Amino acid sequence: MRLSTQPGRKLGTPKCIYSAPLQIDDVQIDENGDVTVSIIADDIYSKQSKQRYQITLTEAEIGLLFRDAERRLRA
Repeated sequence: MRLSTQPGRKLGTPKCIYSAPLQIDDVQIDENGDVTVSIIADDIYSKQSKQRYQITLTEAEIGLLFRDAERRLRA
């Protein structure tokens, strides 16, 4: 898994702040089927700091990703 960041309001060069295989311990699934991926990655401003980044996808959003991946594999 790779996590990159870049300016939101203007063009900029992406900076990779995390690159490692996703581990099962990085993933949590709640009772509603929502999936949260949580990683500790470099801070975008300070080389000495780390930050915890999380993204949560609903069951419907996960389904959307799977359907799109299936469609692309069939093409």
